[in-house]
Amino acid sequence: MDGRIAVWVTTHRVGSLNDVFVGLGTVERLGLVWVLASLAIGLALGLGLRRTALLALAVGLTTFAADSAAFAIKDLTNRARPFEAHPQIHPLYVVHSSSFPAGHAATAFAGAVVLAFVVPRVAPVLFGVAALIGFSRVYVGVHYPSDVLAGAVIGVVVGGVSVALQRFVAERAGTSGLVLNMSE
Repeated sequence: MDGRIAVWVTTHRVGSLNDVFVGLGTVERLGLVWVLASLAIGLALGLGLRRTALLALAVGLTTFAADSAAFAIKDLTNRARPFEAHPQIHPLYVVHSSSFPAGHAATAFAGAVVLAFVVPRVAPVLFGVAALIGFSRVYVGVHYPSDVLAGAVIGVVVGGVSVALQRFVAERAGTSGLVLNMSE
């Protein structure tokens, strides 16, 4: 089923969307889009430079941790990319690491979790962007849907651990922490 979905998506591309989906993968490298979003959110909320920088650091570390976790699993699974296993898939670009899990999905969902905790009212937009980034990996032909789902789970778990650790540290220090109550 996984292969059939990947083949169907890649053989039913809309040419005018190709650059958009390639671009989503480009801006998501190592969670860059989430670090930039954290800077924009921090400045928009008037957090000041120090707290905005701390938010960006927290998001950057979280997305890096999610990417590291995904790559550790990739090294264990060594799953062939869809374009390697299905000759009818013509990728929009070529990647040479293991397919499972999708690192872009892991970093996207990790970043979305942390920022959704900071600004809950924009959570649907954040998770919508993360889902589009995940889908882009199937669209460009470099991941199966299950790779993306596994990456999303890793991202949610790592993002949740990040928020929990920050809450723990904040409670011990008697402060609001790096990302807690930022919108107050």
